[in-house]
Amino acid sequence: MHFFTFLLKNLFRRPARSLLTIVGLAVAVGAVVALVGVATGFENDFVNVYHSRDLDIVVQRAGASAERQNRMLPDDLEEPISQVKGVRQVAGGLLETMASFDGNDYIKTLINGWKPGCLYFDALKMISGRKLNADDKRQIMLGRILAANAGKKVGDTVSLFGGRATFTVVGIYDSPIVYENGGAVVLLSELQDVANKPGQISGFTVSAEKPIDQAGIEELCKRIEAINPKVVKATPSDSFVKDVQQIKVSHAVAWSISAIALVIGAIGMLNTMIMSVFERTKEIGTLRAIGWRRSRIMRMVIGESILLSVAGAIMGSLAALVMVRLLTQLPVAANFIRGNIDPAVFAQGFLVAILVGVLGAIYPALWSANLLPTEALRRNK
Repeated sequence: MHFFTFLLKNLFRRPARSLLTIVGLAVAVGAVVALVGVATGFENDFVNVYHSRDLDIVVQRAGASAERQNRMLPDDLEEPISQVKGVRQVAGGLLETMASFDGNDYIKTLINGWKPGCLYFDALKMISGRKLNADDKRQIMLGRILAANAGKKVGDTVSLFGGRATFTVVGIYDSPIVYENGGAVVLLSELQDVANKPGQISGFTVSAEKPIDQAGIEELCKRIEAINPKVVKATPSDSFVKDVQQIKVSHAVAWSISAIALVIGAIGMLNTMIMSVFERTKEIGTLRAIGWRRSRIMRMVIGESILLSVAGAIMGSLAALVMVRLLTQLPVAANFIRGNIDPAVFAQGFLVAILVGVLGAIYPALWSANLLPTEALRRNK
């Protein structure tokens, strides 16, 4: 009998126990894949905001850890930044977070304020209607996800900021960035007015003249900061994304919850393998008596555990993918979660499952390998 077939037969001796172990590990792996997948997707979307628009540098107010009202920059800094040697294009914007949209408390929305003709508009593909013009007043563009969740179409009106302002929908767009699809765009001057932030923006993004390497981008950041070192802080876009507090928190929460699930899964695997070798003490003694080496006995126990782990990883990964797809159907989550998971996250899930399987099998494998044939045969007489 082939060694692999022998391992499968051992697992099918107790199908209910094997299935419960697989399900327990699937829950742990599913937690890793789903939570880490969502956190990674969130980070990738932030990176895509800058890469898809060829944006190399993010300019914010120095000391941006201050209160929100003190994190704004004056919008008249755009001209001096554009004059810095090495800057190809610069754009500023105001970002406001709304706890409700048009009176719907379950829809949380990000409202972008952009200047007409701004480079940010270039990445938007219009599904219906048109883009904003310079002479528009109280007009708004909705992302396709927000429009679907709110049941809005071109020509409808929406009430923002607790009813302080009413906007007419002039277009519905599709963006390569998921959170923009769940948000809306108005003209910068309009958002500054209704948000009571005249002449203020959240920050600027800069596209550098090409070609340029990482050292060149860092040098350009220094030249931009020299405009007003006490007010201006310029950061390469990749470094900026890594330092976003929400991304750090999402990764930390994802791995913390996953670690708890994995510990539970490892304990379940350990319990299953201990019970398995204790029930087969006489069989293990017989195998040792007919010439099986200790290393082969250990490979048998660890191999059975790894097979259970792989089955749990497959089940958990599929369950995580389904769960994330279902989350995208919820209005609260659809604005920020993509329906796909990075393949690297699936690989992490499988590696973690195999690690759990090996760790859960080490003790019972060592115990069974060191069991003397005569003692094993005597125990189950």
